[in-house]
Amino acid sequence: MEQEWQNDAGALTAQAIPQKDVEQACFHALGLVGRNCEYLEQHLARVGADEQTRQAVNDISAAAARLDRTMNEVMTLLDFLRAEEPPQLSPLDLCQMLQQIAAQADMVQEQLDVELTLDYGGLTSCRVMGDCSDAELLCLHLLSNALRACGTGGKVQLTLRRCENFWKLTVLDDGCGLPETSREAWLENRRCFLGGAGLGLLLCRECCRRMGWDLQVEQRAPEKGTRAVVTIPLCDEPMPEPTVELRSDCSPVRTQQQYQLRNMLVRELRTMPERGGTEDL
Repeated sequence: MEQEWQNDAGALTAQAIPQKDVEQACFHALGLVGRNCEYLEQHLARVGADEQTRQAVNDISAAAARLDRTMNEVMTLLDFLRAEEPPQLSPLDLCQMLQQIAAQADMVQEQLDVELTLDYGGLTSCRVMGDCSDAELLCLHLLSNALRACGTGGKVQLTLRRCENFWKLTVLDDGCGLPETSREAWLENRRCFLGGAGLGLLLCRECCRRMGWDLQVEQRAPEKGTRAVVTIPLCDEPMPEPTVELRSDCSPVRTQQQYQLRNMLVRELRTMPERGGTEDL
C-alpha cells in the first residue's frame, strides 16, 4: 500500500507537509522577533541611542514584517494546493470592494508619495461571481505589486469597465516594469521589491484560476511600467439581500456585506520597502 504522503509516482505531495506545525513554528519565531523589537524600541526611547542603532532595530522589524507576509503567502498557496474542491462562488460587488482601496488613497500618498486613483467609468455597482476571500487577495496583491514597483512621485491607476461579455479590471503603474525586459529592468525590479519571492503574482494567477477569471500582465509600451488586466465573466445572479442585524432595542438594521480589503491594505503598507539603492541587494 502506498504511503499517504506519496502519490502514485512516489513523489512528495502537498498533504505530506505538516502545515500546522510549520505555521506554529514560523509564526512563533516571528512573534518573538516582533516582541523583542518592541521592547528594544521602548528601551532605546528611555536610555537613548545613536541613529545607527535605532535604524538597525527598525530594519529588523521591517524584515520580520516582510518575512511574515511571505510566510502567509506560502501558507495560502499550500491551502490552495491541498484544496480538493474549488471555492463556492457567490455574487459580490466589485465596486464596493474597490471603494475600500479608494478610501486609502490619502494614506498611500502620505506614506509612499504615490498617487493612487480609481476610475469606475460612472459605474455604481459591479456584480460578479467570485469567492470573496480570493477576490480580496487578488485585488490586494495586484495593488501591492503596483505600489512596490513605483518610486517616489509614481502613479497607480485602477480602472473598471464593462465590456460586451465581461468586466475588465485594469491596474496600471509607471514603476520599474517587468524584470525580463533587460538587465537594468531586472536590477530596478530587485531594488523595488527587495528581491522578494514573487509569490504575490503567483497568488493572483491562482485566485483567478480558482474563480474562472483571467489575468494578463504585460509591460506598458511605450510608457514605463506594467499593466495587469483581469477579465471577469458577467454575472446574472442577483446580489444577496443585506443581512438583518437586531439591536438591543429590537429595531432591525440592514447592513451590507463587509469586505476586509481595507484592513488588508493597511497591513500591507507596513511591509512596503524603503527605496534604497541596488548596492543593498
